[in-house]
Amino acid sequence: MTVLGTPASVTEDVTENVTEDVPGPVSTTPTGPYSGAVPVTSSPAWYDDLCSCLQVDLVHVLRLGGWDPLQALGSGWRLRAVPEDCEPVEFFHPAGEDLASSFGIYHPLSLRWHRPGDDAEAHEQVVAALADGIVPVVAVDNYHLPFRPAYHDVHAGHLLMVTGYDPGSRAYRILDPMPPAYRGPLPREVLERSRSSANPDDGSDPFFAGSGPARRWLEVRREGPQPELTWSWLRTALETNVRSLRGEEGDGLPSLAAYFDSLPAAVAAEGAAPLLRTYRIGWPAQAEAGLHAQFLAEAARRLGRFRLAEAGRAVELVSHSWTGVRISAAHGEENPGEAARQVVEHGRTLLRGYEAALHAVESALDRP
Repeated sequence: MTVLGTPASVTEDVTENVTEDVPGPVSTTPTGPYSGAVPVTSSPAWYDDLCSCLQVDLVHVLRLGGWDPLQALGSGWRLRAVPEDCEPVEFFHPAGEDLASSFGIYHPLSLRWHRPGDDAEAHEQVVAALADGIVPVVAVDNYHLPFRPAYHDVHAGHLLMVTGYDPGSRAYRILDPMPPAYRGPLPREVLERSRSSANPDDGSDPFFAGSGPARRWLEVRREGPQPELTWSWLRTALETNVRSLRGEEGDGLPSLAAYFDSLPAAVAAEGAAPLLRTYRIGWPAQAEAGLHAQFLAEAARRLGRFRLAEAGRAVELVSHSWTGVRISAAHGEENPGEAARQVVEHGRTLLRGYEAALHAVESALDRP
């Protein structure tokens, strides 16, 4: 047996015992007919309702690597311009290939997508990554995964982690913290079927079907030690965040305001399609505001600067304000014009929330 992080050839047994001793919710037993399903109760699995599989998996990978994932993912706060092509997958992010521009901004972190050409190459890359101490985050179609509620029912693009491989049983070891959550074995042929699926847009899921996983996997590599959480380091980060959100990098709040301004005309021209895109693009923004809010609350406690907690509360309100935008958009197919009006109304509330949050962060820069 080769433990994760120890060199191994791709023909050796590459396994890893996931140990997570950070408090968190304990998941329930997975549903579905998979006889090998094991409830994730041996140790806590981190999960947040406001986050997609992308943020949740990144938290786990960074924590397994010994970092404080809340600091790594929550210290930066960005708002990217909405691209014309919003891929219909759960893990969509407007940063596209450049995920490092939104995650681990102030950390030595490398995030790289790989696209193997066939099943054999995909398997070899995953096993080689495990031998190199990397936990691969692989793209899948939930339709083919027996532990997902969508099994043989709904096609949807999703992410999960591979933490080991046993060539004797030809089974991967999987960690998927998204409810109902699963940690355990999965036959190689099952994962390969899910990774190579076309994820067809068959009407089963209006948001996350229509783009195949294409055997993609995300390499998360720590290139150095995590920075120490000091007030000097954090102050610089917060000042940079505020400048970015105010639009100094070309995105930020001006871009979001322009998006809401253009939405009614886009809906009039295209029907409900822009509303479905709005639902997708809102999730990463909602998740990252939520992570930033949690980080500010923890930083306030650790640094004794309690105005940071007030700022964190204001940022938390931003995160929850995205709910009105997203839900109005999600239910807009029957009457797209009215839905667009509601989304714009919620969008104005959201923009005011952003402004209030930025003011609260700025107020916390000079007073503890």
